[in-house]
Amino acid sequence: MNLHRMPTRRRAPRRGVTLIEVLVTMVLLGVGLLGLAGLQARGVQVNQGSSYRAQAANLATDLADRLRADPVTAMNGGYNGAYTKAAAPNSAVLPLVQDWLFQLGSVPGGTATVATAPPTVTVTVSWDDTRAANGARPGSGPSTGSFVLVTEIAN
Repeated sequence: MNLHRMPTRRRAPRRGVTLIEVLVTMVLLGVGLLGLAGLQARGVQVNQGSSYRAQAANLATDLADRLRADPVTAMNGGYNGAYTKAAAPNSAVLPLVQDWLFQLGSVPGGTATVATAPPTVTVTVSWDDTRAANGARPGSGPSTGSFVLVTEIAN
C-alpha cells in the first residue's frame, strides 16, 4: 500500500490588527471627536455674541439717525439719558423711539445711553454678553458687551 503523503504547506503568520490596537484607536478617535464637539459648542456661543454686537451696532446707528431727523431736540438734550426696553428718559421723545425700544428688547439685557455735547452725540448700546464671554473664556463670569457710536449732528 502506497500512501502518498500530501505535501504540507507552512502556515503564513497571520497579519491583522489585534484587539488592543483597535481599542486604542477607538479611544483616540473618541477623544478627538469630543474635542471637536467642544470646539463647535464654543464657536456657537461666540457666534451668538457676535450677533448681539451686530444688533447693537444697528441699534446705535438707527438711534443716531433718529436724532439727526430731529436735530433741535437732540442738541437741546431731549434724547439724553438711559434707555431700556420699557422706558425712554424723556416722555416727549417716547413716541419717536417706541419701536426702537422694542428692538432694544431683542438684545438680552439691552440698555442704551445718549449724551450730547453739541455738535457731537454719543450713543452707547450695552447688552448681557455672558454667554459669549463664557464661550471664549470659560469661568470668566458675568460680562457686558457695549457698542459706542460717536457722531455729529448738524443743526
